[in-house]
Amino acid sequence: MIKTSKRVKPTFIALALGLLLSANTVTSSAEASTIKNGVSCKKSGLKAKSGVKNYVCGKNPYVNPTRLTWMLTGCPEAYDLYTEAKDQYGIFKDILSSSLEGLTELANLQKSMNSLDVLMKTKVCRRGA
Repeated sequence: MIKTSKRVKPTFIALALGLLLSANTVTSSAEASTIKNGVSCKKSGLKAKSGVKNYVCGKNPYVNPTRLTWMLTGCPEAYDLYTEAKDQYGIFKDILSSSLEGLTELANLQKSMNSLDVLMKTKVCRRGA
């Protein structure tokens, strides 16, 4: 029977777990050469870097919301913020529509949300970025 110290086991387990997790989140160099928005990927949550851009594997709401594809890491975060703002717009609409000044602010808010949507479609989440 081999004696092991109490410090060796947790260190070994942590090392083995770290290697296992890193193997699941790092892409191969062959796969990394074809990474850009809209290109199919195999496992949700995988992360990769292509040039100076960082990508994550997931369902891109603007390219193909039903399949796993590579997207810039900012895309899912920006989309979540946008959908939350869209949900809150209804509340602001009720509050701001009671005055003329509020209607102007509401129009500005709608214009900003439309600009954000266009920005995400053309820059952050677009195919080929």
